Amino acid sequence: MAQKLDLSSIRNLLVLVPHQDDEVLMAGGLIYELVRAGKTVTVAIVTNGDYGCTDYSKGRARLRESLAGLRVLGLPAENVVFLGYADTGMERAASFLYALHEAADENQLFPSCTAAETYGLEEKPDYHMQCFGTHGAYDRKTLVGDLRRLIAQTQPDCILTTHAADQHGDHEALFYFVKELVDAWDAETRPRLLVGMVHSPEGDDTWPLRDTLHYTCPKGLEAGGLRWDARKILTLPPECTGGRTARNRKYVSLSQYETALEPNVVDYLYAYVKDEEIFWEIGSENV
Repeated sequence: MAQKLDLSSIRNLLVLVPHQDDEVLMAGGLIYELVRAGKTVTVAIVTNGDYGCTDYSKGRARLRESLAGLRVLGLPAENVVFLGYADTGMERAASFLYALHEAADENQLFPSCTAAETYGLEEKPDYHMQCFGTHGAYDRKTLVGDLRRLIAQTQPDCILTTHAADQHGDHEALFYFVKELVDAWDAETRPRLLVGMVHSPEGDDTWPLRDTLHYTCPKGLEAGGLRWDARKILTLPPECTGGRTARNRKYVSLSQYETALEPNVVDYLYAYVKDEEIFWEIGSENV
């Protein structure tokens, strides 16, 4: 049976997402609610969303859009982390994060058409640069080290990320990385693991339903390991409801992601502007 998401049990949330805008699509309302309640929220974006670009222009534009979008939700730039890795495609065969996860050699380099090492903004460098004074290589060892270090530094009691059933290679692989790190964490300080859905098994052309204020169960969900009746529902506050209006902070936040809002996906992205958000807790017997 679906339950209400208990926000009182979350004091320090780390949101780990593959690309810019995933954080608002999945959890814009959750971020707003926790920030408003005085809780600690950190949003870490693993890739720069620079698919198909041969220079830093697209990636840096998308990073700045995330800062703008999260600012609408009350999250300051110092609570946003750019890990600075590559975005090379959606399918498993093209996915950068999936390739890193499956690499037999943890030191194998996977350069993209943009770069071979992490980068951020001139005014806000990537995480590896902030930690070590150098950019990080595009290999499995460096990514895992950055993720482990980030979790240790932020000390979250809850991590939110994408799930393996998500139909994007980066989203699937990030779940594997995070789950492996959480499972290996000391039991006394191990954070809870929440997941959301961005690219459902039903497909982006139909899910989420357009012009509805509540989510429906996407076809094929349970085959991917999630039960619809085990979802946790967050009913959003009035400031994040009401559809596509200037009074809706989630809608205004998402509207900052201009690079992502291409004509062929506008309706899909704005379909996440609903009066609720849904999550699953990994480790629950009902997942």
